[in-house]
Amino acid sequence: MKGADRDPGAGGDTSRRRVLHGAGALAAVAALGGGGYALGSALGLPHDPRTVVPLSSATVALAADGTRVPVGGQAGAAALHPGTRLLADVPAGSAPARRAEEFLAGAAAWRDRITGASDPTGSTDLSAPSRSAPKISAPELADSALWDLWILSDGLAAPVAGWTSKWRYIWPRDTAFSAVALARVGHLARALDALEHLQRIQPATGWYEARYVPGTDRAPDDRPPQFDGTGLVLWAVSEVVEVAGERRGEVLDRLARLVTTSAALLLEETADGRRPPPVSPDYWEVRERRVTAGILAATLAGLRAAATLTQEDRVVHGAEAFAALTREDVAVRGVRRYRRGGGADSGAAFLDATGHHDLLQSTDLLGLRGALARPAGGIAPGASWKQDGISWTPSTSLLALALARRGEHEAAGEILDWLAAHRTEAGSLPEKVLFDGRPAALAPLAWTAANVLLACDAQAGTGSDAA
Repeated sequence: MKGADRDPGAGGDTSRRRVLHGAGALAAVAALGGGGYALGSALGLPHDPRTVVPLSSATVALAADGTRVPVGGQAGAAALHPGTRLLADVPAGSAPARRAEEFLAGAAAWRDRITGASDPTGSTDLSAPSRSAPKISAPELADSALWDLWILSDGLAAPVAGWTSKWRYIWPRDTAFSAVALARVGHLARALDALEHLQRIQPATGWYEARYVPGTDRAPDDRPPQFDGTGLVLWAVSEVVEVAGERRGEVLDRLARLVTTSAALLLEETADGRRPPPVSPDYWEVRERRVTAGILAATLAGLRAAATLTQEDRVVHGAEAFAALTREDVAVRGVRRYRRGGGADSGAAFLDATGHHDLLQSTDLLGLRGALARPAGGIAPGASWKQDGISWTPSTSLLALALARRGEHEAAGEILDWLAAHRTEAGSLPEKVLFDGRPAALAPLAWTAANVLLACDAQAGTGSDAA
């Protein structure tokens, strides 16, 4: 969640996709005693459940000269080669077309496993229907997410979060999920490139800035560093190493400094796992006074990953100690943002999304969709988020990933179907969905795309289930 970029104004275009599961989601809120809406009212938050935000881009596409071009909210798919992220005037055989074909070819085996069939024509049109029953109910969603991740990573040192001026940066958190997704779909080399870039820009302290200007180690502003980046990047390394198989040693050698620096920071800041992590902004991108659920989960994921990667006694014992501390915290916190107060927070889903299923109960995770429900059927980042009626796809897709990796496939599938139904006219996953089901803000987002790909991977039984 990029806190500085919330709800820029009013307006928007009408999508053919309308409300899905909206009534069911609101009923779930009522069953849970009001969930996010009741809490938001109690906290005195701004309440405008019919807030309208414009759709600034339906997708982003490559032009013939290789530049990225935002496709306007009303232009939709008409500006594109069908089913692609290439402008309609990009000729076959051009450099952009060849790069797209190479990316899709690299992901073809993964797509076969996910959908149950490949595109027999070998074309770049990933929207072609499968010839056999898909393993996920909305295979076109996986296709869209593949294209979205490609357009935000092609030719870059690491994927950017999005393609507007406020999002055209590299967030370590987003890159971590994107790298895991790239590795899972068949692009190990691209995943490794992204993680090596994070290794190059990581300072000796181990702390990452909130975001970076692409290709540099410079932050674009004075946002404070964010502690979750270090843990989530370490988790990403462990996942990519798992995918690497026989190349495990090579990957570890190339990322050795990142692993060493990050593990040292996590151990230092938690006193070898015996105290909570430092207070830091998390994916909400706001200053905090207390440790949030997202920071806690990311620290656990990082320490456990470091233990797996290094097998060093101090790291292993630190991870075990911090897991025990986290278990005690979660026993009090549950899915709340803070140990005491703050209401339900989608950041709790980081635990299961990163493969750690021994802290929350399934009912806790399943209850998040009702507790954070928004009218169109997605969720808000948290119960203490402003009450504007808007669903956020990063949080919604993170919950889908957590449920899929937890083995709650029916619930995960419902959310994936909802995401599929609320793409833009051009097929991309938007940042937001309004109260009435219209996609809003910008599209696509790398983190949402990565979450969707990993959730589809887990739904098909090929994803990681770490703990």
